[in-house]
Amino acid sequence: MRTRSIRRFLVFTALIAAVWGGVATWFYINDLVQPVLQPVNQSYVGYANVPRKVPGLRIEPFVFKGWDGGDVQAVIAVKDGEESSRQLSVIGDLMNNPAERLYQIDYVLVCVDWDHGIRSALPVAESLTAAGLTCVLWEPRGVEERRPYCTHGLKECRDVPMLLDAVTARSGKARPVFAAVGQGFGASLLLQAAATEPRIRGLVSIDAYASLRQSVSRTMPSGMLRHVVMWLMDQRISRAAGMESFDVAPVERAADMDRSVPVLVVNLMQDSPVSNLKDAMMIYRRLPSDRRDVWTLRSSSDQADATHREMSFGRGRWRESVQIGLLDDEDSAMSSIVHWLNDCVVDAVESPRIVEPARPDLTSSDMRL
Repeated sequence: MRTRSIRRFLVFTALIAAVWGGVATWFYINDLVQPVLQPVNQSYVGYANVPRKVPGLRIEPFVFKGWDGGDVQAVIAVKDGEESSRQLSVIGDLMNNPAERLYQIDYVLVCVDWDHGIRSALPVAESLTAAGLTCVLWEPRGVEERRPYCTHGLKECRDVPMLLDAVTARSGKARPVFAAVGQGFGASLLLQAAATEPRIRGLVSIDAYASLRQSVSRTMPSGMLRHVVMWLMDQRISRAAGMESFDVAPVERAADMDRSVPVLVVNLMQDSPVSNLKDAMMIYRRLPSDRRDVWTLRSSSDQADATHREMSFGRGRWRESVQIGLLDDEDSAMSSIVHWLNDCVVDAVESPRIVEPARPDLTSSDMRL
């Protein structure tokens, strides 16, 4: 009788432990998944996504229908009024080094964050409008945040063709010239969009990650449990957003780009686990573009007067040397990007389009940087 009671107690204790462990695991996985499903930029908490007034800018709001049939808020931003500090920095650079062909670019799509789409893209728009460019910003979450979960550009990129249609209708031009500048989430979105949207004639990708799964995995503890945790996270992500982490791979979509489209890959985040120079190089090397460039910030190991850093990859006949452009700091990056748009995108607009892709012939082992 005593043995049976002890056995029942042990079974009951094991059941309680299993239930408690399951609940604890659920909460742990949910905490890990939350910033993936609903990333939040704390810099803009408490701010309206569409501000009434921005120094140096005139904002023209409009609404278009997104991929899911819902309304999406967007704005066209142009330089107007007293210049902001960001604009003055670009204007001062252009006085010494003019970018005289930018007028051939009608619009620049600008996207940064998922949760504060327009608000977070305004700093980039300020710099670009200082050069006379007209920017288009929009809310990836839709009007009144009707899309509750972030898919890291996988679904949000489907808005881009509708956005281009709406802007084209407003412009009065048959074929306006579009370029695009994305950062972080926005870079991932625009890389995926540009792979299938031929109206985007040039792309600047700042701090894009090569794949969502790789970026999330870097934040996990090492060891065998990492694979179990990633599998559980994917199940939670799939149930909520209808995707899994390996579905989002901008590095793979980069290989589908039209070779006539120039692409600039910029790494500013350096050693961040989310996006770093390794991601930038993987994307760069997958691009089939006839004009592709990769830039990063100057480090202490670079010579003070160096303009490029050389890196080699692969082995044997697959060995490749890459010249990485060096930026002095983040503040000067936008001026350099403006000149890149003036030199590379306008060249592409003036040249005949090349339909035949030129995919890099890279082995899987060669892609491991």
